[in-house]
Amino acid sequence: MIDTLKEIEQIFNDAKTNNEFQFLLTVLNYKHISSPEESSNLYEWFDALEFYKGLYHKHTGKEKVRTGLLLYSTFFENSDFYNILGSLCKNTLGFGGSSFLFWKTKKQDRLLGTGEKIRMVTEILSDCNYSNTIDFFGSVHFEQLRNTFFHSAYGFSDGDYILFDSEPLVIEGTSFDRVSMNDFLVPLIDKVILFFEKFKEQFLNSIVQYKTEKQIKGYFPDLKDIIIHGTENGLKGVTIQKTAQLYGEWVDSGIYYNENYKFWFAKNIQFNFPRLEKIEIDESLTRYESKNDIKNSNSEFFNLVDKIVEINIKDQMERIISLLIKFGDAKYQLYDTEANELKKRSLKKLPLPFYQKAIQLNKHLDIKTIIKRTKELEE
Repeated sequence: MIDTLKEIEQIFNDAKTNNEFQFLLTVLNYKHISSPEESSNLYEWFDALEFYKGLYHKHTGKEKVRTGLLLYSTFFENSDFYNILGSLCKNTLGFGGSSFLFWKTKKQDRLLGTGEKIRMVTEILSDCNYSNTIDFFGSVHFEQLRNTFFHSAYGFSDGDYILFDSEPLVIEGTSFDRVSMNDFLVPLIDKVILFFEKFKEQFLNSIVQYKTEKQIKGYFPDLKDIIIHGTENGLKGVTIQKTAQLYGEWVDSGIYYNENYKFWFAKNIQFNFPRLEKIEIDESLTRYESKNDIKNSNSEFFNLVDKIVEINIKDQMERIISLLIKFGDAKYQLYDTEANELKKRSLKKLPLPFYQKAIQLNKHLDIKTIIKRTKELEE
């Protein structure tokens, strides 16, 4: 866990070092004119988990575990947490962040679940080599615990937590329909608390660390001079110089904090969602075009496919089809060169989602080879 906590610090430091202006936009998380509490659920998340943490440390036995599972489940639910974590990774890779990193598409009639959001952020964590954070989610997050607790499908007996109406927990390849409160659940909850405390500390410190004014350069979207307004109370705004024309003269843009009314507001900035969406999709395409293969999770990539299909812009469609074939070919190569027949069978289905989607969407490439391979793999 020590390495994971150090890595959380590294995530914030890398984002700031590689792309300070976009890092600031990520932690400001500006969506519209409002107080911080009205524009993001992150601050209530901070307060609620601190409250639950106090109850958790106060109680023992079943009361401790009940409160701990409330904390555990709430920790994994927060949407802005995943947006900021993913955006910090994008900053590290040289891209802008997003307040809507994992928005749902029209294909879905519900919000993304916690497991889906974790799977979507995993690939960009992998791109930055943040393996300890990936391992944290993989070893600590169990959807079955959250579901049974929030749906009152659990019980206690002989010091164990019992799962009802649920798939079993799978731990190191073994299935369990009951786990020890003291030996399993309490250490699990303690790890979540440590992760939460470190993330909260780093996030809040990212704002309060700016004590003086500072000038940097940043892309908005062209390279501009940026003034960071640091005060004794921390960051109170950023000015992007000469970004907008007013009556033929260049004027500054910015995001600022109003001390009297306690809210953030933007000046000379228009947030046009279709334009933001295009920029973010183009950056995501560029990131995937730089990769030889998808390492950990296909979830973010196929969410990107859905977004592009929904918008249906010719250039983006052509790029995503090429990527579908590229990643399908990479997985087909693994299958084709595998000598172990048992392992080969397990690899056979991996290229299919990519090839099948490419065949469905393609209108400009000769994909006779892909169609032939797909038929062979489907047999």
